[in-house]
Amino acid sequence: MDDLYRYRNKEPLRINFEEVLDDFSVLAKDLHRRDWESHLRKVLRRIGYDRYLLSLGSSTTNDPFNRIITSYPSDWLRQYKDENFIQVDPIIRHCRHHFVPLFWGAARGQARGRSNEFWKAREGYGLLQGVSIPLRCNEKFGSLNVAQCMNSNDEFDDDLNAALGRLFMLIPFLLEGSQKHLKEPGEQFCSLTLRECEVLKWSGVGKTTWEMSCILGCSERTINFHIANASRKLGSFSRRQAVGVALAQGLISL
Repeated sequence: MDDLYRYRNKEPLRINFEEVLDDFSVLAKDLHRRDWESHLRKVLRRIGYDRYLLSLGSSTTNDPFNRIITSYPSDWLRQYKDENFIQVDPIIRHCRHHFVPLFWGAARGQARGRSNEFWKAREGYGLLQGVSIPLRCNEKFGSLNVAQCMNSNDEFDDDLNAALGRLFMLIPFLLEGSQKHLKEPGEQFCSLTLRECEVLKWSGVGKTTWEMSCILGCSERTINFHIANASRKLGSFSRRQAVGVALAQGLISL
């Protein structure tokens, strides 16, 4: 898989986008948090990014470390907190108000005062060139930040442009998975498939398994399969309870 979209060797490579998308789609699946983080790390490394920080949290929180996944140096994170860089962080400010990506080099050139100190401190940890992509999902906001292995005078070549293109392709899969793995403590989130929502909705209006199989054109076994999956995701022990939880979370309406 790595040889399909590694950019560093500078040799022209044939990109198998079907396999790349299959790899990305794993992040949208219902994985254990540890497995999801591990796969995210592998995907970003295959594209060409070893240093990254993913955040996606409530718009009301002021703590950038509330829900993050990162491979940034721990010393940089400690200095960030100690020097209260959140007050001047241009990346957070940009991602709160914009949808377009922020390229660090351009932002660094416009920095003044404390913002300039912020960029200088980052550079001391090798976070020289890179991009921050704003993320939005429901009432949450955040960003995907990746550092590139470039010198400050380097220019983007075709390989780096290809890596950026794959990075942007990754975003929808990343958002799908990060909703589950970067949720607030005690926050409930569940992603049901369209068919799972359909069977719960029909069940909620009193349809039997046989009636649902006729309506949806599938077997009773398939109906039970979807209900069992939905119940597991919702943490429910019965069909009726699953319908109630789905209604409470706004996943279905009757």
